[in-house]
Amino acid sequence: MNKSFSSKSFTAPESWRWRSENQRQEFTIKILKLTEDSLLAQYCAVYNNGQKLDCDFNENANIKAAFDPGRKIYTGKFKSFFNSGYGICSIKLTDNSLVWEIVKIPTGTYYAPEKCILNRLQNSRQLNKAQQTDSIMNASDILPLNYDNFSKKVKMSTSTEEYIKNNFNEHYQLSVDASAKLPSNGDFQLYLINNVSGDSDLLYLVTFKGTRFIDGLEIANSNGAETEQTVFSMDRSYKISLFTQDENTKILTATYQLNNTGKFVRKN
Repeated sequence: MNKSFSSKSFTAPESWRWRSENQRQEFTIKILKLTEDSLLAQYCAVYNNGQKLDCDFNENANIKAAFDPGRKIYTGKFKSFFNSGYGICSIKLTDNSLVWEIVKIPTGTYYAPEKCILNRLQNSRQLNKAQQTDSIMNASDILPLNYDNFSKKVKMSTSTEEYIKNNFNEHYQLSVDASAKLPSNGDFQLYLINNVSGDSDLLYLVTFKGTRFIDGLEIANSNGAETEQTVFSMDRSYKISLFTQDENTKILTATYQLNNTGKFVRKN
């Protein structure tokens, strides 16, 4: 047997990553347990710059496979974190790459790529560094920003500082599934936060001074089962407009101004 399949040569957990050429999709696999006979792993699929996340940020294996000595690959079942049915996948390991392929697609929603080659990430520090996006950009690169263009202008990351996650959960009782740092108009940090709660896809703007939470504002709320959704726009003066939108209409519901102290001040 190839030594790369030997359980003696493996130290769990070990992570592998693939990114699409346009950088809009990312797929990581963390192998939690590997033996000569079986593999237990967890994937995280980031789609459309973080607009869709097929991930679980707790340790929760969603890939279980057995080793096929004739083909020298692992084959088994996987399921997405959108409560899909089971699909069938194959995983081939070498010293520095992992080949992922979906043999049978699952029923329901999933965002894992059909086939890709992942590269080894040496340790968890390298994984965090690879996933983090410190969006140090000029406001002119980002603004104006709106619901239709944010996924093209902003790179969402699934790696978020603990103090942001803890404060966001304390104020909104929600988890942070992805985040991005935006240029601010004052002496504070401005973040775009994404939360996927069941069928709802939520976006928030939050501000911090160091590690201290200042303020937050829900700016988008969409549900795949409903046609009506809340969308936003933010201009170069940091005026934020919120709209209710369906297939035929778009109605302004509120405007806010982000002031230079990091507060969202309602204007109407």
